[in-house]
Amino acid sequence: MGSFPVALISAISDDIHRATGKGLSYFESCPNLCPDFSHLEAAAYSLAQSYKKKFVSSVTAEQDKTALDKFLACNSLCETWEFLPVTSGDEELLGTIKMELWKFFNPKGRPLIDDLNRPFSEGRNGPGAAIGADGGDFYTKLFSSKLTSGSQTLIGNYEANIKSLPSWYDAELIRKEQLGGPDIVDSSRLSFVPKNDKTSRVICIEPVLNMFYQLGIGQIMTRHLRSRFGIDLETQADVNRVLARAGSELAPWVTIDLESASDTISLKMCREFLPKELMLVLELCRSKTCNIKGSTTTMHMISSMGNGFTFPLQTIIFACVVKAVYSTLGLPFLTGSKVTFGVFGDDIVIYRAAWHRVIRCLALLGFKVNTTKSFSEGPFRESCGRDYFKGRNIRGLYIRRLDNLQDFYAVINACVEFSARSGLYLPKTCAWLRARVDQSIEIPCWEDPSSGIRTPLCMVKTRRFDRSTFGMYYTKYVPKKRSITIGDGYIYADRKGRRRIYNPSGLLVALLSGQALSSGLPLRLATSEIKWKKKRGSCSYWDSLPPDSTITGGFDWQQYRTAAYINLLM
Repeated sequence: MGSFPVALISAISDDIHRATGKGLSYFESCPNLCPDFSHLEAAAYSLAQSYKKKFVSSVTAEQDKTALDKFLACNSLCETWEFLPVTSGDEELLGTIKMELWKFFNPKGRPLIDDLNRPFSEGRNGPGAAIGADGGDFYTKLFSSKLTSGSQTLIGNYEANIKSLPSWYDAELIRKEQLGGPDIVDSSRLSFVPKNDKTSRVICIEPVLNMFYQLGIGQIMTRHLRSRFGIDLETQADVNRVLARAGSELAPWVTIDLESASDTISLKMCREFLPKELMLVLELCRSKTCNIKGSTTTMHMISSMGNGFTFPLQTIIFACVVKAVYSTLGLPFLTGSKVTFGVFGDDIVIYRAAWHRVIRCLALLGFKVNTTKSFSEGPFRESCGRDYFKGRNIRGLYIRRLDNLQDFYAVINACVEFSARSGLYLPKTCAWLRARVDQSIEIPCWEDPSSGIRTPLCMVKTRRFDRSTFGMYYTKYVPKKRSITIGDGYIYADRKGRRRIYNPSGLLVALLSGQALSSGLPLRLATSEIKWKKKRGSCSYWDSLPPDSTITGGFDWQQYRTAAYINLLM
């Protein structure tokens, strides 16, 4: 990775100056988005603040140190949390929150989760790393690696449950015969991944069985969120965006964002507010300590990024905060199909009338509001990756890397979408980018943005048709598929030379659960490891908006076609 290209900065500056009469430096130096800005000026401000923000030129020790310092500070805040209502109003609010959390986790008066058996039945493994695992897929983690767990209790429950599943039990016997019994691992392991040019992102890698049960708990919570509060984590982001957009047009919606919310869910706070039966299960499945660069640190947060139940748990806590505040103010929480709030992780959208009480409750629970990303006044709202100014999505352009052809194609297509949304056209920027790619790779507007240049049909230079289907041919780039081949009695090594044991019962379980295919075991590659090749595609329809151009995206086909014409041809 290199530094951000100076020539590209110059091109962006020229496009901004042509559109607004003001240079890039003017908008970079603005401390805030001015309510009196025109839409073009607001878009220019957003672009100036975003284009380099997530560009990671290199992963440095300084970025990791910044992230680690923040993580440790959050952990310290969790340790010092105390239940300290100051006024009778605080006591009422906190009591109502505790009641709402009890009702959520005790539907019909019975505990939602009170033992490890339900989490086992919903358990699974994510695609990421796990302590002791020789790969990221389901088969490798459970049937071809050293099984790891934070406690003997999890191992006992796991072994008791798989006895009723003959194939799974046989698979564990085969694994244990070749690799030995499960290992007790005292700590999760802290790691860093790139985030932006200022800081890295901290993730705690969990033992295999801990993650299996954590994701099972998360699945139970996710399902109950949908049935009790109408929050579907698959679609809730769009609900938040619709409300945020309306708030930017002076509807009574305000948005709240929190700082490091996943790392500030204090264990002490959870013990105070969550039902004891639930806490017993959560504490069995969480990692009590974390290995940070060889030293062990006690975890005072209940979970962190990397834990399988962190996201649904924080969504539940914040939804119950909103529910409690609404009830004390007499505001409707659920009114049939009408949505009166939005909670998705730490993205919160509420009535303006509830703003001060929600902020107060969050502070009492140990959370800190990110004042630079929370908005209760003016024509701007931000939620779930959308930035709305007077109803228009002016979300900036985030250039993460420029290392290969696919990066350039993705940025070109992002420029066209940004222009379609905001009305700020970027012909010089796109010209600089297009000079570094094969411009003959023209693809339909709904294709993968890394596959080529999304081009409206009226602008396509060469058209080739299939005489039998009347479909139109085109050339695109596709990633070379990689998998770990399963042979007759053996499994090939992955690209790092790591071999898997041949466990036929484990392969059967993985196949039945959809975690293994006839083509082999899934192999997760880092972005830098993906290889691309040209391939011919064919389609019977061409002009269709990109997949993310919904009402929350804020542009129609005519806007998109105009943006493509100006950015790609002028």
